[in-house]
Amino acid sequence: MARDLFQGTVPYYVRYRVPYPEELLTRIRDRAATSGDGLLLDLGSGTGEIALRLAPHFREVTAVEPDPAMRSAGLTKMREQQIENVSWHSKTAEDFSADEETFEMVTIGAAFHWMDRGLLARRIRGWLRPGQPLVILGYTSIWSGTTDWLRLVREVLQRCLGEKRRAGSGNYPELSQPHEEILLEAGYQIEELETRITQQWTLETLIGNLYSTSFASPAVLGEKQSAFEADLRQTLLDFDSRGVYCEEMTFYALLAWPE
Repeated sequence: MARDLFQGTVPYYVRYRVPYPEELLTRIRDRAATSGDGLLLDLGSGTGEIALRLAPHFREVTAVEPDPAMRSAGLTKMREQQIENVSWHSKTAEDFSADEETFEMVTIGAAFHWMDRGLLARRIRGWLRPGQPLVILGYTSIWSGTTDWLRLVREVLQRCLGEKRRAGSGNYPELSQPHEEILLEAGYQIEELETRITQQWTLETLIGNLYSTSFASPAVLGEKQSAFEADLRQTLLDFDSRGVYCEEMTFYALLAWPE
């Protein structure tokens, strides 16, 4: 994974990312029959979107995040929320190691595509306690949404940055296989949970969310940032002058059970 994927995004990431719905997190815990006294491993933790949310339901949480700015923001959130059972590790997921049958659950939230998926899927099988799942979480993005105004956002991005979707200093990885195939090949059975929400964006929250991404970060936009924002504001206000835009978002969890 490139080191500059989220350069300059952290303030926007903390403020403007849409949180995973509590309903989905509850369904995951119920399906996994978590004990309340188990250990959780969260890989690619970012600023703690999953690790901190699930911390009250585990004895200890191990959060693995290589980006120092993300990790620092996660530690700040942890202190503010008075959470004391999360330990943070400055490693990539691939560099992390654990003893066999350690964790009651392993989670990866919207980061599996940046990782060596086959390698980690095989390793995680050994780290899980018998009968417990690896959980891959994610959600729809502007690239998959079909609402008219989302198409306009994509067009503005492409006018500014070109046709190819960016990812930090490079292009977004073209995955040869979906997550499900990788997990099946590694010896898991797959179950999917979904929760849908209606997200209401304002221009401020939408632009802030875009600045939190690897493909439209301030670092990626560079000197084009002001022109991009002006173009996006005008394009969306021409579409709907109220400046409010609704999106039907789907949050999902792939529960992967070792066979």
